Amino acid sequence: MIVEAILLVAVLVVGFVLCLDKILYPRHSRLFRGKPKLISFAQGIFPILLLVFLIRSFTFEAFRIPTASMKPTLIEGDLIVVDKFSLGVRVPLLGYRLTPGQPQRGDVVVFRGKLEGENAGIIKRIVGLPGDHIQYKNRTLYVNNNPAIQLDFDSDIDQQSDGQQIKVMRATEDLGNMRHYIFMSLRNTDTGYTYEDIVVPKNSYFVLGDNRNNSLDSRYFGLSIDWPHKSVRWKRIGKIN
Repeated sequence: MIVEAILLVAVLVVGFVLCLDKILYPRHSRLFRGKPKLISFAQGIFPILLLVFLIRSFTFEAFRIPTASMKPTLIEGDLIVVDKFSLGVRVPLLGYRLTPGQPQRGDVVVFRGKLEGENAGIIKRIVGLPGDHIQYKNRTLYVNNNPAIQLDFDSDIDQQSDGQQIKVMRATEDLGNMRHYIFMSLRNTDTGYTYEDIVVPKNSYFVLGDNRNNSLDSRYFGLSIDWPHKSVRWKRIGKIN
């Protein structure tokens, strides 16, 4: 979001310089003097800045995986490309959705939230949609009182970023519409979650990390809130209050 804000400010500043040049210095006044270097620089960089801003805001954005919470699907340090338009076009920086889009159970999503008191990009998997009754107990996810079946149990090694190796249990979790791998600790640490039994309200989602015992997710910080679709109210345009 910081990069997006910087790009927007740069586009506005350079665009303002070009507009000011058109107003204060008509073309005929520079026939013999040539263009100032600042104007030439602004004319050259403006289309590049605008293109980068539009691509980053409305189409794709690169995102580096910061933690091990999505193992074994994604490993910390992985560089992924986030698709920003398949779930609806959004207003840059504000996040309001301009066109409709509906995430599905099982989608891996990136959203903004607070980690350790700082705004950060968070990547998790959606397991609960609006209206779903979600429970997580005894290493098992329940969606509307139906357990997400776990298959293909096997032992595995979770390689930590500091070089430490931890033995874990790997399984395939069936969400009904898709299957994906998860890691679970061999220790009995699946107790005492703040949000282990909840009904997901409107415009909200319940998200989990695939590395179930090494993920700060909706079991701890609650639901991920989605900005609702905001349609253009054409009848309000030009109205004086």
